[in-house]
Amino acid sequence: MKPFARRLAALGAAGALLAGTAAPSRAAAWEAIEQISGHAPLTVQVGDAGRIYFRVSAAAPLVVPVAGPARLRVISRIELPAHNNQVVRYTLTVSDGSHELERENTESSASSQVHHPDAAWSLGKSRKMTVDVPNGVQRVTLSTSGSNVLVRLQLSAPASGEQATVALTPVAASRSVLVSEGEKTIPYYTTLAGNPVRFRVVGPTTLDLLTRLDFDETMRGTQAYRLSVAEKGKSLREVNFKTTKATGATYTNLKDRVPSKFDHFQVVISPGLHELSVNLVSPAKGAVEVHARIPQPQTGTEE
Repeated sequence: MKPFARRLAALGAAGALLAGTAAPSRAAAWEAIEQISGHAPLTVQVGDAGRIYFRVSAAAPLVVPVAGPARLRVISRIELPAHNNQVVRYTLTVSDGSHELERENTESSASSQVHHPDAAWSLGKSRKMTVDVPNGVQRVTLSTSGSNVLVRLQLSAPASGEQATVALTPVAASRSVLVSEGEKTIPYYTTLAGNPVRFRVVGPTTLDLLTRLDFDETMRGTQAYRLSVAEKGKSLREVNFKTTKATGATYTNLKDRVPSKFDHFQVVISPGLHELSVNLVSPAKGAVEVHARIPQPQTGTEE
């Protein structure tokens, strides 16, 4: 067995032990936002139930007052002309007015299970992302380019409590590292520009990704990095982070680097077997460590 394969197997065993460990819960109660000043709601028939959506267009972003800290769940459906069966790509960006909170680059095709209030239009299959809204009263802005998107919004308190998760071992990575923080040691895997980490995931599920930028001795202050998650060359999510050095975490087997504070984002995985790559877009000569996990199935207000 090759050296990295041996380390991967060993860390895979360590990751398996995390199956019953505690992680921040994502199972808070969700309440739908059904009134937004200045924006007309649209009732979309989803199966046998009517759901309130709002339109986001390139010319008219959706501005939503949210008192943070909070979690905002965004269920999006692209608007398509009736009888359009093509797969269409779209981007939905969520910002707080000064910087980007989340960005989803995705694609969808018409759903036979939902009905647009205007018969001249159909709606795409739903896509979902969850946004952590910072402390204080925020004016959260949802924007898109190109085709219009309808969004259903749900709000919950910040995550609290604990929930069991299963850590994933990648099928390919340039190296493995161990992050020690407090009394925990957690395996991470390195993504480099042009050399992504690859995970095999069976859906439907939600993939949690924790990421840390490597700091070397020349790096000071706040540093930015960008990641994309792709399948078969098609981008599913792109995220931008700004981060600083962690004060309580270290790499146990990477002595010349210091981890950043961790960042977190999620990718909703559709049914079936998927091989996903986590790619470092920038900085070109940087390195980011990735820890992937799958939450246990959640309950709550769903469509």
